[in-house]
Amino acid sequence: MSPEKNSVDRIIKRRISLGELREYARTPAIVAEDVLTANKSVLLPHGTELASLVSTVDDLEKVLRRWGIFSIPIVIHNEMDIEELEKMLKAAETNLSVIDPQLARQTVEQVENVYDRIARGTCGPEDISNLAMQGRTLAKEVAQAPQVMLCLGKVRGWDEYTYVHSLNVALLGGFLASRLFPDRPEIVERLSMGGILHDLGKARIPKEVLNKPGPLTNEEFAIMKQHPIYGEELAAVNGISDEKVLAVIAGHHERYGGNGYPKGLVKDDICIEARISAVADVFDALTAKRVYKEPMESRMAVSMMLENMSAHFDPVVVRALLVSIGLYPPGTAVELSDGSMGVAVGAREKDLLRPEVLLQIDHMGRKVEEMKIVDLSSSKSLFVHRSLQDVGKIAF
Repeated sequence: MSPEKNSVDRIIKRRISLGELREYARTPAIVAEDVLTANKSVLLPHGTELASLVSTVDDLEKVLRRWGIFSIPIVIHNEMDIEELEKMLKAAETNLSVIDPQLARQTVEQVENVYDRIARGTCGPEDISNLAMQGRTLAKEVAQAPQVMLCLGKVRGWDEYTYVHSLNVALLGGFLASRLFPDRPEIVERLSMGGILHDLGKARIPKEVLNKPGPLTNEEFAIMKQHPIYGEELAAVNGISDEKVLAVIAGHHERYGGNGYPKGLVKDDICIEARISAVADVFDALTAKRVYKEPMESRMAVSMMLENMSAHFDPVVVRALLVSIGLYPPGTAVELSDGSMGVAVGAREKDLLRPEVLLQIDHMGRKVEEMKIVDLSSSKSLFVHRSLQDVGKIAF
């Protein structure tokens, strides 16, 4: 498996007027092709760094004008450092509404502890109750965090996947519930609690099946399909009595078109809480790096889910996901129409194509030293030219 790339490179080609020479002489721009006189003599050779001309720019401009040359072609090599972007996002947390990273880490550790206790046969009602209460705490945070996509945890090792995934499903499920039912905090709470507990049954699945680096056999998949049943039993026996929370645990693999498990329920036979958790569960699974696959970009995951909407997911919930995170979900590195580069940090519900972007590289190829967030929805000329890759998730 190829190592994860820590930077994104883009080549920007443009033609600048002589009046812009002085400004571009302070950038990493180079001359894109030989600048020639009428008799084919070279005035500026290809590859010349404009920064090297800063002390002679006035004289150079006069010479070029004398030969009837009023613009020159340049190339800007933009390199966006992913690690640097993640540092910028961390520094920008005070300006962004995100989940407390310490709370997120504590939650993952608590999930891991409970799974370990289940596997060893020492788990009791207090362990499950405390974990559910952690979900209740997350629910209160979720309602205040419109940039919830930036809060989703990044999995560092294969064994961590289940624990971090539980946190992510709790956060995203609660977030979607808050958008679909803004006046129903109890539903947000159920999704956050159910998300934390939804994969409890995996603690009873053999690790060689759970972490298998490849497709499961029919026999192995039959074992895996038992985990929603095991999880519901574990939660109920250990004091979880809310039927909707139990339904999230039992029903997060049910599919809207009826081809899910364990019961093969169809459409409204699946409670809304389970339909929301199913979307959160699949979205995080698609965008996570696993031993057998690379992570899918967030916008590609949303696109795939839209294609499979009627067969697998409640269309209302998938549309809520799309509207909430936009076509360029928070954490997506983007290149803007003027050549600047940065990371999307928020979406506007009325304009999915124009997110808020935290800039790292400006339109002249220079690193942005101070935090600058551009709201594309308020700009008539600036837009996302292309998405690059996903960055900016919490590493535990």
